[in-house]
Amino acid sequence: MAGASKNSRTDRGEKVLTSRWGGQIKTKTVFENGKLHHMAYCVKTGNTARKPKDLM
Repeated sequence: MAGASKNSRTDRGEKVLTSRWGGQIKTKTVFENGKLHHMAYCVKTGNTARKPKDLM
């Protein structure tokens, strides 16, 4: 049995998250007030949230 090692990633590519409006969810990093903030946004509607789960 010559499988992959326990720490290897076997799934190729990234998971595509879908918002409740049917658009793809992407994340971006915004620099404001001297800090980096990660934001999730829906490509279809342009809605933004703090985490991708909030758009699902």
